[in-house]
Amino acid sequence: MTRSKGPRVTAPRTAAQEHDPSALRHRLVDQLLAAGHVRTASVEAALRRVPRHAFAPDVPVETAYADDIIPTRHTPDGRISSSVSAPWLQAVMLESARLRPGHHVLEVGSGGYNAALIAELVGPTGQVTTVDIDPDVTDRAARFLTATGYDRVRVLTADAEHLPADVVPEGGFDAVIVTVDTWDLPWITMVAECGRLVAPLRLHQYVWSIGFTKHDGALSSEEPLTVCGFVPMQGAGAWEPNLRTIPGCGIRLAFEDGTPMPVDQLAPAFDMAPSTVRTHVTVGGEEPFDSLTLYLAGALPGFCRLSVDPDHHTGLVSPPPPHWPGAAMVRGRSLARLAHERIGDGENGNGVYEFVIHGYGPAGHLAATEMAEHVRHWRRNHRAAPCPHITVQPKDATGPTGAHTDGLHVFHKKHTRIKIDWPVVPGEAAPAALADAQDHEPSCPARSQSGRVATVPATADYWEPLWAGGRRYREVTSTEAALLADHVGPGRGRPALDIGTGEGSLARRLHQLGYCTVGIDFAPSAIAAARNTQQGDGPAWQLMDFVSDDLSALPDAAYAIVTCRLVYRWIDDKAAFLDRVRQVLAPGGTFWVVTELAGRREEDDPYRHLGITPAEAEILTAGWSVVRTADLDVLRCYALHP
Repeated sequence: MTRSKGPRVTAPRTAAQEHDPSALRHRLVDQLLAAGHVRTASVEAALRRVPRHAFAPDVPVETAYADDIIPTRHTPDGRISSSVSAPWLQAVMLESARLRPGHHVLEVGSGGYNAALIAELVGPTGQVTTVDIDPDVTDRAARFLTATGYDRVRVLTADAEHLPADVVPEGGFDAVIVTVDTWDLPWITMVAECGRLVAPLRLHQYVWSIGFTKHDGALSSEEPLTVCGFVPMQGAGAWEPNLRTIPGCGIRLAFEDGTPMPVDQLAPAFDMAPSTVRTHVTVGGEEPFDSLTLYLAGALPGFCRLSVDPDHHTGLVSPPPPHWPGAAMVRGRSLARLAHERIGDGENGNGVYEFVIHGYGPAGHLAATEMAEHVRHWRRNHRAAPCPHITVQPKDATGPTGAHTDGLHVFHKKHTRIKIDWPVVPGEAAPAALADAQDHEPSCPARSQSGRVATVPATADYWEPLWAGGRRYREVTSTEAALLADHVGPGRGRPALDIGTGEGSLARRLHQLGYCTVGIDFAPSAIAAARNTQQGDGPAWQLMDFVSDDLSALPDAAYAIVTCRLVYRWIDDKAAFLDRVRQVLAPGGTFWVVTELAGRREEDDPYRHLGITPAEAEILTAGWSVVRTADLDVLRCYALHP
């Protein structure tokens, strides 16, 4: 039964009631009801019945019934290692668990009070097992549970990641409730079919309480996520932040989910002033934006969390991330990070802030632009969605439920892999103050239901001419593909190299012609997108900066065809780039270039300055035999021989 959340008439409290545990307990439950944390009569009754102060005898009774955590144990260095959780969060997680009389429930992380609440909900026909790795914690919990009449709760001292087999009931637990900060969900196999698992799940150092239901061996959730904090998991399930410190900067990067990347090369990036890319995406001073950070964590390979060492901070990152480490990503010798700037007071005076991206290093502006486009993509497509769809599968899952688990928005854990699909809910409007700027924002690339950006723009302006007049040239058109096939002919297994492959459209066309194709790109997100959009057999994909990396890293020494589509315009040292193409092109091979064509008149094409200039065309064709040129509306194709 759902209880009303309307206003209640309450009598003034007497002095005696200010210290009466029963009165304080009922007042706390009234507050939780009014805030919407308690929604059912069963959870309300449990909270009104279990004496919270009996599980926290070391604090004043008023503190025991405050809506806050109660620390009960600390590590030698002063960190909290065990606590009684905040009542509002306990209520939210109990509601999410959907407990019923007769259920068998596992609680990971003991304290006693929450186990007593669970025991009330499952009744005398149910069974509650609470487990903790710390014997002092379980001893305390067992004493308090016995003293309050809940001695039927089974208290177990063990590492929750390695529970004895006889602890798990036949068919699995009806519910597992985790009350410690967990990086993985090793209990997935212990949950019964159609059972529930509620846990504060850590993804790239962001922690959300998420309620899952188990179907066909996998956990799924389409429910709102609750930002929360718990004491960290101990034992085999303890998480490793993979923290790296940039030399001489006082800046730290944590690669908690994903492959840790080297950071020493980033030190010179902070010797120069950062570039700033504005997103025109705003947030209110008290408005949560945790869904954005979760989206960026899955969308950007090389994603990490940036913090500064307060004892060695050099002021290079200004302002430093407040409260929690900020969102950032590494691109070779460059880095981009998410920040915000106050741009107004807002209606309630709490401020209006715009997300801005700071880029550091030689490609800092490109990295910042890449991150900014993902922020805009989130605003256009996912900000209005109530929550993402999260699927958790065992690491070794195969078959239909195990498909499509590589690429973007997939987090690989020790025991599980977690896939996040973002529903597309367009229509979130920009504030009026930014309307004009938003109207000129670059158009969004192709999107999928999972929220993937099909490829990564080189600059904020990069794709504008390709979308002019509603014409879309992001993908290789059938006309362009026919022109390529007519000139280069069937591949017959000969090697082909696609430089700056993006989402891989041209590389796939070469593969269809029978070439043994490899697509390379310097942006990890581009390679991830290419792999993610591939179905069945196709090209090989390789992360590589063609201009600066060692060419011996390529799988072949020479290529029958080298292609370069919508990349040449943005190469800084074009002469060096063309010299490298000559080094990898086989004798008699073809260099196929597709580039933007400048408009004939300014009024016909307001983006004519983004097209290839006569000087750049001269550099491109100098020293080459121009075998063929063809214009395809705003594109020009060149077939060149050495």
